[in-house]
Amino acid sequence: MSTAPKKAYMELVAGSVLFGMLGLFVDRLEAVPTLSLIFYKQFFGVLSLLVFIVIAGKISLLMPRRKKKYLLLLGIINTATLLTYFVCIRYTSFSVAILLLYTAPMYVTLLSPVTPKEPITRKGMVALALSLTGLLFIVDLQAALDGFSNGGEYLLGMTAGILSGFIFGCEIILIRYLKDDYSSVAQLFWYTLIGVVLLFPFGAKLSQPVLLDNLGMLVFFGVINTALAALLYVSGISQIKAQIGSILALIEPVSGIFFDYTILHTPLYVSTIIGCVFILLGATVAVLEKSHRKFGKLFRLQV
Repeated sequence: MSTAPKKAYMELVAGSVLFGMLGLFVDRLEAVPTLSLIFYKQFFGVLSLLVFIVIAGKISLLMPRRKKKYLLLLGIINTATLLTYFVCIRYTSFSVAILLLYTAPMYVTLLSPVTPKEPITRKGMVALALSLTGLLFIVDLQAALDGFSNGGEYLLGMTAGILSGFIFGCEIILIRYLKDDYSSVAQLFWYTLIGVVLLFPFGAKLSQPVLLDNLGMLVFFGVINTALAALLYVSGISQIKAQIGSILALIEPVSGIFFDYTILHTPLYVSTIIGCVFILLGATVAVLEKSHRKFGKLFRLQV
């Protein structure tokens, strides 16, 4: 058992549950276009992070040092992850979207041969097989084929969801590459700020009536889901053994699916449940992999 204080476990669980509430915010902010929604989520989130960092006296940790180009790339990739993730939520459901996002360990395994000192291992292949099996259960091929005749929204959502998992996998690898030069909070601040800059035209494009009608919820969304959830998550998992923390962090997709089913009343199909089990098993095997001991600290930092 980990000797971490109970507070650390509570912080990790609270952060994971707050991340799992993302679908509720997206549902309440349906009137806000996707790109504008992401902009304001990041904008109010980065403001909250800056206030916290200044109060904590850690502003010096934000100074860009080495690998600045990779830090910029991280911001671009993170924004792409959010975009594909939100599109999947809008055109399928939050339950499906979060499970497809959690196929990221599968892509990390696939990409591991191109990263230094990260060979594919037996456990990595098991994680890959489990995640791929779960993916096959979640993707409704008949619905995808039918999508061609009804505007293709489902097909677009599923494609975006699969892409979100792949891009998130690339993001995890890049976060690991930068971890010796930038703390988790510093990376979180910079890639969120870069996303704000990239999406500024879409934030400015949002009509004033829509902005004013949704301003309170947008502020709440950014503060809770971008800043507070991430700070609690990072604080908690940094005090817990990586393997235990990684498994506890899987509370996020479970709580997300729970909220989606109980509050938003989204239908939960048997195939989705089976896919959920396989993908979470795959993620668990991946984070238990000895060569990925620090994977847990990085897996859920971004969204």
